[in-house]
Amino acid sequence: MTTFKQFALGTALSLVLAVPAQAQSPQELQTMQTFLDIMTSYFDIIEATHTVSSNEEKAAIMQMQKIQEIYEQRGEKVRSVAVLQGVLQDSRNPTIRNAAYMMMGDTLKDAGRTDEALDLLQQGLRENINAADSR
Repeated sequence: MTTFKQFALGTALSLVLAVPAQAQSPQELQTMQTFLDIMTSYFDIIEATHTVSSNEEKAAIMQMQKIQEIYEQRGEKVRSVAVLQGVLQDSRNPTIRNAAYMMMGDTLKDAGRTDEALDLLQQGLRENINAADSR
C-alpha cells in the first residue's frame, strides 16, 4: 500500500512541478501544497481502511460501531443493544466481546438504564478477570 501511495504522490508532484518554469505566486504554491495535502490525506484514509479491513477483530468492531451509528441516526440507538447481545452469544473472541460490552454499557447508560449498564460492564469485567487469572 505504501508503494502505491508513494507512486501516486510522486505522480501528483510531477504534475504539479511540470508547470512552466516561471515564478510561482505564493497563492499558486499554496494551492499546490493544499492539493498535495489532500492527496496525502486521501491515501492515509485508504491505508487505514485497508488496515482495519485486513484484521477480523478491528473489522468486527468497526461493523458494530457502524450498526450502532445507523440506529442512532434513526433515533433508535438502544436497539443496537440486541445486535451487540447477539455478538456476545456468537463470539468467544475477548477483544470483540470487550468492545460489545463497552458499547452496550455506554448505550444503556445514555438511555438512562444505568443498572443494566452496570450489570453488563461487571459481567465483562468478570470475564476479563477470569481470563487473566487463568494465565
